Amino acid sequence: MEWIPLYSVASKNLESDAPILRGIFEELQSLTGSPTAGYRFDDRAQFAMGWWFYTIHVKEQFVRDLVVRLRASDQRVKDEGAILEIVRERLKSKNSAATIKHRKGRSLFARYWTWLMR
Repeated sequence: MEWIPLYSVASKNLESDAPILRGIFEELQSLTGSPTAGYRFDDRAQFAMGWWFYTIHVKEQFVRDLVVRLRASDQRVKDEGAILEIVRERLKSKNSAATIKHRKGRSLFARYWTWLMR
């Protein structure tokens, strides 16, 4: 399967925020029950104007499995936007200043999830 660039991250302190994000994604990976990694961070972060910018890539199956698992416990979960909210909440609870958003402002899976959840 192909890696999809889904989330963009901006961080003022890469050394402290990256391990926090990795921990969050490890927790999410454990929820899927899959032994293979469904996400990866960019190898090269770019530094500009005091911020580090990098992308988190995912495999489509990772997102699907995670949404299905989360939907089983909360019917309001409809797409990977719920994953993004979980990551944001956990970043906030760990006092991280990193920000995360969909890469191009809109989900790559939006059309698929709209069709699937009808």
